[in-house]
Amino acid sequence: MNTLRKTIVIASAITLLGGGFNTGFSQNNYVYAADDTTPSILVEDFEDGINDVKFNPKRMYNATLHLEDNKKLVRNGQYSARIDYDMIGIVDNPSQIEVGYKTGNIPVTGYPTKVGMWVYANNEGHLLTTKFRDIGGSSFQAEFYDVNQVGINWSGWKYIEADIPQGKPGPIVLELFFQLKQSNMSKKNKGSIWVDDITFIYDEVDEDKDVPAIKPKAPVENEVLNTPLDELKVELTDNGSGLDLGTLSVQLDGTYITDEVHYSPDTNLLTYPGEYVDGGYHELVIEVKDKNGNPAAKKLTFTINAGERLFMTADEEAISNEIYPVHINIKDYLKAEQAKFTLNYDASTLQVESITQAAGVSLTSDIDNEHGMVQVALDNVIAAAQNVVTVNFRVSSHAVLERGEAYKTITMSNASLTAGGVQTSTPLAAPIHYTIGFPYQLKMTGVGLGTPSTFTVLDHGGNPYEGADIVFTGLLKQSSVVTVNTVTSSVYEDDDTSSNVIMVANDGERYYASTAAKNGFYEVILADGQTTGYISEADVSSQLLSGSLGKTDAKGQLITDLTTLALGTYQVQAVIGDQNSKVVNYEVVEQYGMNEPQYIQTYVAEDMSSQLSAAWQTKPDQTSTYIQYIEAGEWGTGASPDINNVKQQQAESELQVLSMKENGTKGEIRFHNVLVKGLKADTTYKYRVGDEDKWSEWNEYSTVDQDKSTPTSFLFITDSHTNQLPGLQIYQELMTNALTQYPSTQFIMHGGDMVDVGGAFEEWQKFWLASSIYATKLPTALTLGNHDVKSEGKDVFTKGANFPENGPESQLQYAYSYEVDDTHFVVLNSEGTEEQMVDQAAWLKDDLDQNDKKWTVVMFHRPAYHTENGRESLVEYTQTYFAPILEKKKVDLVLVGHDHVYARTYPMMDGKPNKATNEGTVYLDGGASGWKFYDGTQYNYLNYIFDEDVPVYSAIKITEDAIHVEARTSAGTLIDEFSVKKTTETETPTPTPTPTPTPTPTPTPTPTPTPTPTPTPTPTSTPPTPNSTSTPPTPTQKPTATLTPTSTPKPTAMPTPPTSTSKPTASKPVFNDKVNVDAVKAIVEKEKSAPTINFTDVPASSWSASVVERAAKMGIVTGYSDGSYHPNQKVTRAEFATMLAKAFGLANSSGSSFSDTQGHWASESIAALQAKGVITGYSDGSFHPNQKISRAEIVAMLARLTNYVPNASNLFLDVATNWASEQINAFATAGIVTGKGNELFKPNDAASRAESVAMIIRLLDKLLAH
Repeated sequence: MNTLRKTIVIASAITLLGGGFNTGFSQNNYVYAADDTTPSILVEDFEDGINDVKFNPKRMYNATLHLEDNKKLVRNGQYSARIDYDMIGIVDNPSQIEVGYKTGNIPVTGYPTKVGMWVYANNEGHLLTTKFRDIGGSSFQAEFYDVNQVGINWSGWKYIEADIPQGKPGPIVLELFFQLKQSNMSKKNKGSIWVDDITFIYDEVDEDKDVPAIKPKAPVENEVLNTPLDELKVELTDNGSGLDLGTLSVQLDGTYITDEVHYSPDTNLLTYPGEYVDGGYHELVIEVKDKNGNPAAKKLTFTINAGERLFMTADEEAISNEIYPVHINIKDYLKAEQAKFTLNYDASTLQVESITQAAGVSLTSDIDNEHGMVQVALDNVIAAAQNVVTVNFRVSSHAVLERGEAYKTITMSNASLTAGGVQTSTPLAAPIHYTIGFPYQLKMTGVGLGTPSTFTVLDHGGNPYEGADIVFTGLLKQSSVVTVNTVTSSVYEDDDTSSNVIMVANDGERYYASTAAKNGFYEVILADGQTTGYISEADVSSQLLSGSLGKTDAKGQLITDLTTLALGTYQVQAVIGDQNSKVVNYEVVEQYGMNEPQYIQTYVAEDMSSQLSAAWQTKPDQTSTYIQYIEAGEWGTGASPDINNVKQQQAESELQVLSMKENGTKGEIRFHNVLVKGLKADTTYKYRVGDEDKWSEWNEYSTVDQDKSTPTSFLFITDSHTNQLPGLQIYQELMTNALTQYPSTQFIMHGGDMVDVGGAFEEWQKFWLASSIYATKLPTALTLGNHDVKSEGKDVFTKGANFPENGPESQLQYAYSYEVDDTHFVVLNSEGTEEQMVDQAAWLKDDLDQNDKKWTVVMFHRPAYHTENGRESLVEYTQTYFAPILEKKKVDLVLVGHDHVYARTYPMMDGKPNKATNEGTVYLDGGASGWKFYDGTQYNYLNYIFDEDVPVYSAIKITEDAIHVEARTSAGTLIDEFSVKKTTETETPTPTPTPTPTPTPTPTPTPTPTPTPTPTPTPTSTPPTPNSTSTPPTPTQKPTATLTPTSTPKPTAMPTPPTSTSKPTASKPVFNDKVNVDAVKAIVEKEKSAPTINFTDVPASSWSASVVERAAKMGIVTGYSDGSYHPNQKVTRAEFATMLAKAFGLANSSGSSFSDTQGHWASESIAALQAKGVITGYSDGSFHPNQKISRAEIVAMLARLTNYVPNASNLFLDVATNWASEQINAFATAGIVTGKGNELFKPNDAASRAESVAMIIRLLDKLLAH
């Protein structure tokens, strides 16, 4: 390969790019130059270090960039880039890491066709891209994944390439070497990735960059053998330059056996005599390179349940500060007299306390608790071979699983059995995996400086525990607290009164201090947690902190003010006798807020004719506040109300730690809220909030009437993104105009993204300040936006407000409903995980089933049907889970935001615009009420679009006859007006400007089995939903603003899976000619003669117990070496292909034609299914064997073995738009597959081992019964 090493050329941005485009870099920016004959350019190899590399993690718990020098983790040269990341539990999306140059965008010479790089990964599934910008500043990216979002699906080193989109106006610039992205919560993990040799490709280069393939043949990975191994066999192949056997390295159980293995170039098999492999657990590690230096490595484990061998057992959970016994036995005892082994363990978690042996057995041991190792030697084991020795570990009271750690491990090494002085075997027992448990739970609130802390202790069953001691651990356990007893006392720089006085302490003040005075002075830590000084022993009293801070009461609580005397990080623990809770680390932070109530806001309540919901905030130490209220008519004539008519109610409060700026210094604030009930309808009240001498001003609030004949009037705005002062002013100007134009407004609905960065508390304060022009008198309904949810934003949203708590349990205050007159309002959260969306969908269905109001209005943030340019193929969860229910239940109006483009759809039915009868659900995107705007596109489901970059609001009035909407700008200009009516309209709607017609979509080929495609939100590809008959929106006036719609992009048609060419006449599916029914019956017959098979993690009470055991008896699946099955573990496409081939007795084939299955352990099964036409793979010739298989893909594979009966009925809410909907509905009708509750099938979910065999077994049962 003629690769040009990285060449740096000093260039002028003006010379390179001409005038007009500001790249933002200085006179000394670098560009990589290529000559005419260079087919590729090495952009970055990290050989010069990473000082010039920009590293920008977003929505990560933690991420770091390092320079790697471990030779196994460096592809070429001396260094690679290592990224460690932790995105576990981060709900914000996408979690991503950006890597580029600190200098900014780098000009690219010419126009490369591809970008390539070496990546060492661990099959995490994350997506990788390289980002560019064209001369106009528009971004585009090369994507190292396919249309089905299959990203990193390999382990070890792999060279990957991605096409760079061509035809962009140039010269182009490189913005980021690569981005790592993940939005799927189930794939958000803690891990590492290594990157090396990032390269631009200009011409195709004939160079071997494929790594060798290592495929275990006997035994296969994780296989459990019940008989001795005949011969260990591993297939080693290389399709390029050939294997370099001089680099071969083979280890078995930590011992190098490279010189003892044999490799045959004729068979490509690496072999090792089975007689040298004893019974027990084994780890095999193979490493090899090809002649071009491309490395491959494979680690696999297997178990031989035969022969005399050691075996370990222990509980799955080790309880903190208790004894954790590990039993070591001998299985299938023959003649062993002596046994030796070493146990390796985590010394920070476990310490060997004692070792006990069976009667008659002699024991010697060497315990090294510092390094986590114990060596055991046993003699005379004959009499007690089944219960030889127990190692008793003491679990540390500080033991804990780290983030991302599923379990701790105890491993065995250096094992041997001896008889007659001769070593008979070297058997290893399988590792012990255990978690850490605690008999008690400790919870803590109150960490603001000087704020009392509340500790709550619960027992293992979750019940409050009385009498638990709360103790410090760490630094404060070795400290004291001193209290000043004099009027004032000087704090000196040193323990000498002649040293500088750094402050003066006052009577009653307390400080953390040394345990004892020295030279007449205590050393004290001042409130900032950093400064230390010395105070006279004579001026203070001292209390040691090594003992208990106090005992919990009957509520399991202890309140103390000894925990927050200085900023810093400290540790506490609950102790009950010799048992304890997990150590709680806490950070003492600054107090935010004021003594007086701030940012008083009112919010919608379930019944706004009789309720007042309000919230405000104070400093953390203001624990009790109240609301006082009085009817305005009872106020009297004075400046203050008649005290006899004033009512008072105590508010609830909750503490919250947050950052004033994103990722900045944290502080604590106290949020207060109150819900006043029993008010009179259509009545004006005055109220104030606070306590004692810290009261707010009196505010005015009016309840709504209960008269259905009077209009309901409210304002809808969205996406204010209130951050700095200009954003605040823009929002206030808009709302001032709206409230002036529509003075009868009763409440406000905001569609989300109130702020730009939810994790910056100062932005929430600006939003509350901006809304202060109405918030004390007009209640607001808010929904969470994708910007609001960042960091602590989702907590501010609920704790800082006060919404009805009538939504689904997992989404309290995020999803809720309320009613005004004859209208039912529902607010949903579009920012939840998929599981939370499913919960909301189920609740939404029940809520709408019980709705008896004439009108229904729903609001959430992310649109089901987008309006922003470039989002036509983006399918949100709101479209998948909410839209089908909304349209089936005939919801009248849906309010959304997110796209920053005002638009409304035609009435939507079954996911399509109903232009014929105008019946259906209208979706209104409210545009933006702040400073941020995007470009829109009038997709063919949009009836009207306003794409000017100005803030807008919608004034909505609901009467007995219609929902009437008027949309205006902050200048008051009317941009849209329409009505939604219940009755059938005969008038012709006033036409809106005609968009460019949508071209007919061109179908794309469907890979088989097809991963879930992403449908386009157009009439030809949006998901159909149950029928709806809600009424049409009828424009009553042509918009006053001129609308110039942009052209509609070509949609991508939804792929259609192939169907059987034979039309069955039976009412249920039957096997087609791909299946040898006699062979299948023979496999099923194995069940009758096979012995009982039980798995430790599949109890008899489990729904899958029967099908798992039957599948094991038939030889379709096997368990793991520890006797488990892992029923909930997700299945890959290769694993399911193996199950299917075994279940149907499909003969092995010589090999598949897939580009990525050569040498794969499951290639024979994959080839057998390919030969039968059960699978055809992807359009690029690949199969993606390591990709998790979805429930839809499983049904599609099974369907290709049958002549199934198509079923047009939609039996599930989430299947209609799925590419495999026909097969899913057919198999569900036949009783072969079932849903997952709430009328959902969840076709895109990865299938578990239990689900996979269940579908296979049900298919066999149903079809063999014919």
